[in-house]
Amino acid sequence: MSEEDRGTGAGDEARGADAGHGTRHGIAADAPAGAKEDTPAGAEEEMRRRRDAAERDPAAGLPELAGALHRLSNRLAAAGDSAGALAPAKEAAQIYAELGMTRPGAFQAELAQAMDALGDRVADTGEHTAAVSFAQQAVRLQRELIEEEQPGASVPALAEYLLRHAAHLAAAGQTLEAVPRTEEAAGLLRGLAEEEPDAFLPRLASALHDLGGRLAAASDVSGAIEAAQEARSRFRALAAQRPGAFRPELAAALEGLAGHLNRSGDTTAGLRAAKEAVGLRRELTAQHPEAHRCGLAAALRTLAESLAGAGRRDEALAPAREAVDLLRAPGDASLPGLARSLRALGAHLELNGDAEGAVEAFREAVALHRSLGPAGPGASDASLVSALDDLGRALGRAGEHAAAIQEFDATAKEFAGARPATARRLAVERNVFLLRCPAPWPTTGVRELVTLLDREADGGGGADAVTVRARQALRAYDDIAAVHTVWEEETFTPVPDWLTLRPRTVERVSSWMFAPDWPRSRDFWSRNADVLGSEEAATALEELAVLDPRGAQRHAALREAVLVHGVTAAYDPLILSEQLAEWVACADWDQSRAFLQEHPRLLSARPCEADTPLAHIAVLDVARTEGLDAAYRLVEDRSALQAYVDRALEAGDCTALMHAGGIEGQVYGDRLSSLTHAQVALVLSGEAEGFDPDDLAALLHRAPEETRARLLRETAAVSTRHGGPHGATLHRIVQALGRTARGPAPATRP
Repeated sequence: MSEEDRGTGAGDEARGADAGHGTRHGIAADAPAGAKEDTPAGAEEEMRRRRDAAERDPAAGLPELAGALHRLSNRLAAAGDSAGALAPAKEAAQIYAELGMTRPGAFQAELAQAMDALGDRVADTGEHTAAVSFAQQAVRLQRELIEEEQPGASVPALAEYLLRHAAHLAAAGQTLEAVPRTEEAAGLLRGLAEEEPDAFLPRLASALHDLGGRLAAASDVSGAIEAAQEARSRFRALAAQRPGAFRPELAAALEGLAGHLNRSGDTTAGLRAAKEAVGLRRELTAQHPEAHRCGLAAALRTLAESLAGAGRRDEALAPAREAVDLLRAPGDASLPGLARSLRALGAHLELNGDAEGAVEAFREAVALHRSLGPAGPGASDASLVSALDDLGRALGRAGEHAAAIQEFDATAKEFAGARPATARRLAVERNVFLLRCPAPWPTTGVRELVTLLDREADGGGGADAVTVRARQALRAYDDIAAVHTVWEEETFTPVPDWLTLRPRTVERVSSWMFAPDWPRSRDFWSRNADVLGSEEAATALEELAVLDPRGAQRHAALREAVLVHGVTAAYDPLILSEQLAEWVACADWDQSRAFLQEHPRLLSARPCEADTPLAHIAVLDVARTEGLDAAYRLVEDRSALQAYVDRALEAGDCTALMHAGGIEGQVYGDRLSSLTHAQVALVLSGEAEGFDPDDLAALLHRAPEETRARLLRETAAVSTRHGGPHGATLHRIVQALGRTARGPAPATRP
């Protein structure tokens, strides 16, 4: 959604569909609107009561205390107290982790939810990289519950955790990593929507909107358009059924689609979508002005961008001005939107040659950002820096360079105490601006950037995005020889490797790193082998590692592999792995078979068991030895699979039996047969250690009596035929299968 709409409408409604998630042991659904606990004060009072009870009776009270801390954190966050919300979120997660250690498995769903919330609270302080790890743990914990069919397993919850994990990755600058998480979430929600459309179609549409944005950020414009078009279509259908609930979501989807179309060059279609979005927003604003004013302003900004992109610059001014006028009404909630609208208006005024008007708009935007002040110790300063850059550029074009420098200095001084990191970034941006000014300012800018970088290197601090920005500015300066001279004079050291990097090399290496898939990465290397194979490229990768450590490390290893083994040998395993992931993601076995026929080289793949479902590993292995027909019969025909099991048992073929177990569990949902055959396969392979036959007893109540009787006969026959030194273990399996099934397990939540 747009920044005005995110967290409303479809997202909230879909989350309500999973309201039962996390209701055991203290994390209950939030209090009804208007309840005393719905306020921070009420939640804090509840938390104190729960803490007192936990001190009296820890066993009974600690789960309730953790739930109360979770709700308090949510209330504080909703009230805008990001710093205050962090501590209770941390304590809630810690309590659930400790409870899980004393009662394994009992609190995993609650811990997953608490870790997810903790990621959000950490992100609210601006620490997006730290938030990624908490979100990742939430995904892992919930995925385990689902795979093991444990109480607390929730596919809707996993989809939500994946979407937030993707959001934190994107906010931390890991744009490529955010895409597969969002795609997986959309796939899960698509399956849920087929079963329960009323509950999950809204969330699917919202996830598709998110996916469009993620793909666009990863430079996959065609994929972004496809996802955005589906999001728009689904929201259009939902809005036709329930206009009050989904017309804002439809408008936001249209705005997103308009942006993607404009970037693709299809400005006619982009303009059409933007106009429809404005029309919807106007209707909504006429009915509820306060609720929809910000949304209308966002749509007007998109319309202005679309008009300008279509070459109608003069027409773009009207919607840009209207967006500003809409948000001048009193109310702090509209100030960030007003600042964005002022910057957009300034840009359109510049395009139309009104330099004075542009300066006025940019100056007001900077003043607004300064008045808003820091939102927290790690809050983003990107908007403030961008607004100052806009103002500096406009003043510079008007010849008022000294006034622009004064704006940078005054703003940096204002933030020096409360936000030294922001002040440091502003100091760098100020000196970068000096490089674009007439003499003698560039000399000052070069000298101050060199001094700053040298001082920070001596201080032992690691490089960060601000460091890279300063380095890029020095490398891009017209008189690079003068930069080298200043470096040697100021630091008394030789010019560092990063300063000799040519911008062309950095640009090529960066483009190679962010290729959307391995085949296109390989093709890019082939076209630019002279640059990517140079030592200078290795230095560029070290520089880019500051911004994307994992990506740079992966590509540094790939570069070495290409140089040593050649392009084909280095890329083939990566391309094969990517195709393997596509094959595993096929929607059904018909698609799976067609994909495998189109990519027969997959038959040579040896997939990692930790990353690939056992059923797919089995299909590959059987296809290699017996052909595609035989392999796919096993996943399409239960009787064919049973015949395969019978042959494996007769021959004592532990590999085939393990394959059968994977298919039984993952394709047919027969977990008792799957685990039994896996254990028997381990025994036949001589690996009788590392598993417990008693685990079978926990699954007896889920299996029909005829399944249990069949497995008893099979295992007893194997024990007689292939018992050998492991006959005792096989006998224990028979004993476990022969027990009376346990009573029903606790019902799992949806």
